[in-house]
Amino acid sequence: MYLATSAEMKALDRLAIERFGLPGIVLMENAARSVFRAALDFWPDWPASPRVMILAGPGQNGGDGWVLARLFSAAGFQVQGFLVKPAGREVTGEAAVNLAVAQKMGLDISKVAGESQLPDFGRADLIVDALFGTGLGRRLSGPAALALKSAGEAKAARGPRLRVLAVDLPSGLSGDSGELWGPPLPADLTVTLGAPKVGLYLREGPALSGRIVVGDIGLTPQMLAQAPPRGRLSDPEELRPFLPERPLDGHKGSFGHVLLAGGARGKTGALVLAARGAARSGAALVTALHPASLGPVYEEKLTEAMTLELPEDEPGELSAEAGDLILDYFSERQALALGPGLGLGEGAAQTVLKVVKGSRWPLVLDADALTHLAGQLKILKPLKNLVLTPHPGEAARLLASSAQMIQSDRLGAAREMAELSGAVVLLKGRHSLIVEPGGRFFLNPNGGPHLAVGGSGDLLTGLLAGLLAQGAPAFEGAALAAWVHGRAGDICAEELGPCGLTPDDVARRLPRVWRELRGS
Repeated sequence: MYLATSAEMKALDRLAIERFGLPGIVLMENAARSVFRAALDFWPDWPASPRVMILAGPGQNGGDGWVLARLFSAAGFQVQGFLVKPAGREVTGEAAVNLAVAQKMGLDISKVAGESQLPDFGRADLIVDALFGTGLGRRLSGPAALALKSAGEAKAARGPRLRVLAVDLPSGLSGDSGELWGPPLPADLTVTLGAPKVGLYLREGPALSGRIVVGDIGLTPQMLAQAPPRGRLSDPEELRPFLPERPLDGHKGSFGHVLLAGGARGKTGALVLAARGAARSGAALVTALHPASLGPVYEEKLTEAMTLELPEDEPGELSAEAGDLILDYFSERQALALGPGLGLGEGAAQTVLKVVKGSRWPLVLDADALTHLAGQLKILKPLKNLVLTPHPGEAARLLASSAQMIQSDRLGAAREMAELSGAVVLLKGRHSLIVEPGGRFFLNPNGGPHLAVGGSGDLLTGLLAGLLAQGAPAFEGAALAAWVHGRAGDICAEELGPCGLTPDDVARRLPRVWRELRGS
């Protein structure tokens, strides 16, 4: 499913109107009817003579609101419409046409230009937020901010008894960054029009949007093909074509041999969990490469993976010579994940540089390996089939920034890392982003705080490396790994509850997710 920025959605609307001759008034009618149907599906139970208050701005989003006023009125709802705009701002275009229709129908319509004209939102059964959509690019003030603040207070006081429906976006929410530019009015249901907007899944978007449903406005595949958004929302239909093949006559040589290097003293669990993720990826063979003196630990902990000892500077810490052995062993295997528990010593740093400069095969760099590359992303440019998997703190080190700055513009940060390194970047966190150089990206909608536990990222790293070893392309393989990992976490939360889950709980659900994806 496409995921659009505000500019991309505007371009699609313009293309539909100018190149394909689909009138804007038809797009508006289609949009409102989609919103209306979604609301009735989402809320099948209504009190007798339900009261609807529609907040409409002066732009096209407000025009959707006036069509909705007509549709709700025809369905037997008591409709009050409120045109929220500063004095002197006129309603124009298709929005003006639909406002005039609502007025000619005799609907109850008032203007809100100041605090004294605000309605008592607590008397409503449903508030329709049609103030602003993707066209907003500034912080709200004036009557719009007053109306949102008052409606938000009513929603907080009445809770689920007062339902809120957002048209396209909760008003004040940036369609690109998820930043909130006005008082919050959290929606129970957001019907986003044409394609989901990126901002619904970033920053404040998830908390404000409630259930997200895509409303059809009449865009056809031919229109989308001429101006396709660069973002995709990961889902099974998007990712199923990239599943590694599992031929009936397959054998251990068919499904890849994945290597994982790291697991220094005090961090053995990271390498063990990465190996567990690789084993659950469908890869046939897994080898964990670790500091030599820790061999007894790994022989006991790893029953599904082979082990290989690496040279040390001191017990439990890699020496620079480890890089040479990794490259030598890597040359006959299909993928390597370097970094889980690798350590921060000088030997580990030299190992990372040797592997990066000598690798010619699919490679995942994670955790401590990324820390050693801070300020050096450009040296990764020659590599192919490379994936970086930073969390926000690691991304901040790579970009000489702060975790707070990374979180304020996750998509921008991921794109910058991808351009500097030439690698696919999987920026972990709520709604992980998978970005390739050039700007195309996947956004992963599943998972959640139940996966915020130590070792979860190591499991994901091993899972991703296992997919690369089976021939998955770096970009699509990273998106597939993130979705499968998130889905397994969601299954755990459904079965066991959202708190107290471990990476091992998630790993045990991975075969079930593969079965779901493969449809058997």
